[in-house]
Amino acid sequence: MCYFFPYLDNVTLITEGGSVMIISDYTEIELDFLRRSCNFVGYEKDVFELRSKGVSLEAIAEQMNMSVNGINKISRKVNNKIIKVL
Repeated sequence: MCYFFPYLDNVTLITEGGSVMIISDYTEIELDFLRRSCNFVGYEKDVFELRSKGVSLEAIAEQMNMSVNGINKISRKVNNKIIKVL
């Protein structure tokens, strides 16, 4: 089981064993696995790619011309999909 904290600057996933993972800390192989396995759609793909590069939620919102709350909602969907496949 994983827990996530989307309010941090980078999305942080904490596994049941206490390991902390930030999306931008994943290796390219792990990111490719998540791209294939999580079935990201629409804006989820964009948010995942930007988060994997370490871009903040605020910067993503500005770049995508959306509210931070809207990006937070999309980020939570991305996190939930990641948690399901981990």
